[in-house]
Amino acid sequence: MQFRQILVAATMFGLPLMAASGAQAQVNGLYIGSAVGGALSSSASTKNHPIGLYSQDQTSNSFGKGFTGNFSTGFGGVVNMGYGFGNGFRAEVEGFYRSNGINNITMYTGAVGQGNLTTNSGTLRNYGFMLNAYYDVDPNFFPEGARFFQPYIGIGLGYGYAQFQGVAAREPNRNQNQGQQQNNYLESQLGAGAGNLAYQGIIGAAFAIDSVAPGLAVTAEYRYQGMLGAPVQAKVYQVNTNNGQGTERRLASTDSFRPTLHGSSVLLGLRYALEPDNSPAAAPNLPVGWSAPAAAPAARTYMVFFANNSAALDAAGRQVVAEAVQSARQVPTTSIQLMGHADATGRNPHNQVLSSQRVQSVTAELARLGVPRSAISGMGTGAAGSSGADPQSRRVDITLR
Repeated sequence: MQFRQILVAATMFGLPLMAASGAQAQVNGLYIGSAVGGALSSSASTKNHPIGLYSQDQTSNSFGKGFTGNFSTGFGGVVNMGYGFGNGFRAEVEGFYRSNGINNITMYTGAVGQGNLTTNSGTLRNYGFMLNAYYDVDPNFFPEGARFFQPYIGIGLGYGYAQFQGVAAREPNRNQNQGQQQNNYLESQLGAGAGNLAYQGIIGAAFAIDSVAPGLAVTAEYRYQGMLGAPVQAKVYQVNTNNGQGTERRLASTDSFRPTLHGSSVLLGLRYALEPDNSPAAAPNLPVGWSAPAAAPAARTYMVFFANNSAALDAAGRQVVAEAVQSARQVPTTSIQLMGHADATGRNPHNQVLSSQRVQSVTAELARLGVPRSAISGMGTGAAGSSGADPQSRRVDITLR
């Protein structure tokens, strides 16, 4: 079994096994994305259908018996929109495009005494849409210090369109001398294509770049793609150059064939999670210590929790920060102190940086809600305790003073 077939089979059977782990999805809600990269080696073939090629003996109407094609590395890209269900699964609709130059296409005439027609000119374009299903691997599988990426696998099913452009091969008349062959020959051309069922297997990883924008991630993917046979038109012309006195071209035959397509891609892209901001609105530029008296003392310490190896505030975290700001307005407050923590997995240098980044995220949210930065102080402490992958340790403590 070829490697590509093994990859698709492993992807299809691996999804239900991964689902049993109870992992949480990295993306919860709507997201959009795009990716570009190399469309790697592709192939197309059929051996069971004629392709509309006559032999030299036009009276026999002997159709050809097969087609194979190999293509060079080209360009590919996708755009997508999807939804994360919060349980590890995502669903997505995608548009895709691939373009590959032709290394070699061989069209078999099947006639006695004749060789194969071969050309290395032209382009294969493949485009369409897919409906994809993904599973994000549980990040708790990795120590916190190694959770800088989110692996995922996926499968897709959709509709693709294959189009050959500029593909032509010549068949000389071997019953004539060389000079006559140059002036009188058959020319076989592949024309417009058609569509059929397309499918793909995907393995990739997302790398969060919350420091640029919360919810933004870089993605890197390998994709195996295939398409079932779809009719492609073939035409054969009888060409006579009349020794340079003017070319005559007569359509000798037409037919179609159904090549199956196989290819792979390596893509690099961006994905942005459109996570809603449910934080309550706050009046801008109100200093800490502002105040209308509170009916009762408010809580003075708040804890904001974070996802695995992330410094991005989610909706629940922003809600906690908003509650802390509201408390600072109700009870006279002179400063807000922040203390960032990470869990005890991973290496100390990474945990120190991660805890400091969490403090920076909370500081930015406090400022957005109107707290002067001069009233905010904070630091990251690295790992909190030695309890391993403890979700309670992935936090920032907000203390109002």
